Amino acid sequence: MIFLNKSLVFSRLIFLLILLDLSVYAQTSSNKQLPDSLNFLVISDFGGQGGKIQRDIAVQLGKIAELEKSKFIITGGDNYHLNGIPDAHDLRWKSEYEDIYSSPSLMIPWYASLGNHDYVGNPQAEIEYSNLSSRWKMPARYYAHTEKINDTTSVLFVHIDTSPFITDYRNNDSIYHVLGQDIHKQLFWIDSVLESSHAAWKIVVGHHPIYSSVGNHGNTKELIDDILPLLKKYGVRIYLCGHEHILQYLVHDNINFFVCGGGSVSRPVSDRADVKFGLGSPGFLSMTLTPVSATGVYYDDKGNNVFSTLITRSSK
Repeated sequence: MIFLNKSLVFSRLIFLLILLDLSVYAQTSSNKQLPDSLNFLVISDFGGQGGKIQRDIAVQLGKIAELEKSKFIITGGDNYHLNGIPDAHDLRWKSEYEDIYSSPSLMIPWYASLGNHDYVGNPQAEIEYSNLSSRWKMPARYYAHTEKINDTTSVLFVHIDTSPFITDYRNNDSIYHVLGQDIHKQLFWIDSVLESSHAAWKIVVGHHPIYSSVGNHGNTKELIDDILPLLKKYGVRIYLCGHEHILQYLVHDNINFFVCGGGSVSRPVSDRADVKFGLGSPGFLSMTLTPVSATGVYYDDKGNNVFSTLITRSSK
């Protein structure tokens, strides 16, 4: 009888160890195994003319996309640095985009935004490339798309065109060619899209930071004046951007600001009270959404997880 009791205890112990192992596996396995989650990657300022940093980032981007089973990629602009891209048939599309971001896991939609260097070139070329590529998605200079987290929960992505708002660019139109863009029309469109959406999450993507702490530029007054009030009005929880060649996370007014401009180059960051994380490093962002939370993880050009944060969805 004593032997049988010991056997029973031993069997139960083995069963508990198996359950514990499964629990640990479930906790450490990728978010790709969660049925009610959506993973996507964010990269900005990646137009590095095929340089080493751009290629290193592309390798790590592919690895994380494969691990997380990412559904799509968001770009925050400056898809081509310096003088932008002249037309949709330029050979640099192959040498600086297709041949670099060539991992099978990156053959997913790339929802692209425009940056100031894209405006130095021909922004229309990047729109037209959508008709030539199976993965490059830029239907207009600003646009929106809705993605599903599960059958009942969706997320709205609003890609805005920030360069026409910047006073310095408007004063130097011979370089940036922004005066033909009607910012009041765009503001009306942003307002109407955010107002009409019933998505659980609303995420706005732009090139320029609303808030950032860095020596070169920092906060963007024009966006604080024109864009920020709309984010507050409609309960936007996340703003994604680039422009500053850093990885930085800030929080203002219940809005989470992710600066992710390290796609091909980096510069030093500056500390400030509102900065929760800042690193002068190349890198990109991985974001996983569930119906109730968002997890943002910054990776550097070596694939290191350099920062992660958890955001809970507002009831607004």
